[in-house]
Amino acid sequence: MNKKVKATLDSIESIQDVKVSPFFKEKVMHKIRTASEDIQEANWYWFTPKLQLATLVCIVVLNLMAFNNLQKSTYDENVNSFAESYGLSTSSESTLILD
Repeated sequence: MNKKVKATLDSIESIQDVKVSPFFKEKVMHKIRTASEDIQEANWYWFTPKLQLATLVCIVVLNLMAFNNLQKSTYDENVNSFAESYGLSTSSESTLILD
């Protein structure tokens, strides 16, 4: 066991300095940047201008329909509808309370 440990420690002496290109860091950083740009572009490739236009048209049509519907109904109708849906409306019928 001691021989293996000694051989391992002696092998450390044979390690030499690594020769690296002076532009290694710039090359790696450039590859990282281009890879991240490709990923960002891939996320939005499906949202084409045609789809953007169709989405815009749908939103405008829905807004126009909502605006027209808002103009047709009156405030009293809206309040009565709200009160009926939540059981807050008062009825004109009299009720008998028994003791």
